[in-house]
Amino acid sequence: MKDSLKTFLLILLSSLTISCSKEVLPQINTAQELDASLQKSYEKSNFGGFSVAVIKNGEVAFQKSYGKANIEKNIDLTNEMSMNIASISKVFIGISLVKAIEDRYFTLETPINSILPFEVINPNFPNEPILIKHLVTHTSGIKDSESVYFQNYSILEGEDISTKGAQRMIQELGIKTNGNVLSLENFTKLYLSTTGTLYHSDNFVNASTGTEYEYSNTGSALAAYLIEIVTQTPFDVYSKQVIFEPLQMSHTAWRKSELNAELVSTQFFDAETPLPAYTMATYPDGALLTSIEDMTIFMQEMIKAKTGQSSLLLSKESYQLLFDKKLKTRPKQMPEREDNYGVFWLWSTNGRIGHTGGDIGTTTFFGFDPNTQSGSIVLINSNVEEAGELALEVLSEIVRAYKSFEAAK
Repeated sequence: MKDSLKTFLLILLSSLTISCSKEVLPQINTAQELDASLQKSYEKSNFGGFSVAVIKNGEVAFQKSYGKANIEKNIDLTNEMSMNIASISKVFIGISLVKAIEDRYFTLETPINSILPFEVINPNFPNEPILIKHLVTHTSGIKDSESVYFQNYSILEGEDISTKGAQRMIQELGIKTNGNVLSLENFTKLYLSTTGTLYHSDNFVNASTGTEYEYSNTGSALAAYLIEIVTQTPFDVYSKQVIFEPLQMSHTAWRKSELNAELVSTQFFDAETPLPAYTMATYPDGALLTSIEDMTIFMQEMIKAKTGQSSLLLSKESYQLLFDKKLKTRPKQMPEREDNYGVFWLWSTNGRIGHTGGDIGTTTFFGFDPNTQSGSIVLINSNVEEAGELALEVLSEIVRAYKSFEAAK
């Protein structure tokens, strides 16, 4: 689910040539025109709801939410409501990791086995060390096993597991129901150490380290665990201290229990299939809950940071390290619309930088153009891949609409 949806999202984010609809959308020049277009898209959709923000020349030009956070209780989705942003979470690993570099705990050239309390070795190339730079560019050789990966998810205790959505999660994906998951340390050790019960040689690609692209949620979570080790601070606490608190992202947390439950949106397969709240052992790779308000604040700061106008979270030199392209040669298997990687920040071939996200009950985009200091965010509380052809058509309309407005003078 994660891999196939990510491929679709990257293609859609990078290109506006996708034509899922017979209708050609008009040029959108004003916030009012964008609002009308997005409202129309929502009304024909089978989403629970979605939120959109557009930044132009570094300033907020548009921010609005559509649809419902809870259909059964008729609760509208609002700008301050949090939802799961899936793999966009990885850019927060990136900032946290560069902060640790800034504080001289390690460098991108540090071998991971010089930090870990257990060894991680690609059995196909046992003499080639995995460096931190390989984790942040998805060239470490660590591969996700989807059947194993979903074993580290669990529906939260107290959630209704009798619903259609919950039963699909349980029966189709094998997700647990007791609310308990392994610690970040234990999951990575069990999955990557030869003595672990989840270990298999197929957890690694058959390619020399650094030469082949393999998008890895597990490798990303491992990077977060390295931060835990060197800082002696749980990753959720550390990232809150170095990112969320300085930016006053008050509707952002790694766990639902840390937020006002009334301001957390339900996630959906589609509008008719609400889902129970869930968590995962590898939470840093895709479990961040946040709002369109907070993500707009975050994008503004990242635009300032990329253009040398801020040193709020990191020094200007560290921000440069965060964003600068790390791949000197193009690895095998890298999707053609991906140009390069910073520290978990994806550069698309159209010059935009950011990330996308897709997981159970969520579809998200986050990207900006550093040259124009403009960008767009969309957070959908539904799984586009699961919601079918209509959802893909509506998603294409939404992307075309906000990108048209972003580009308008």
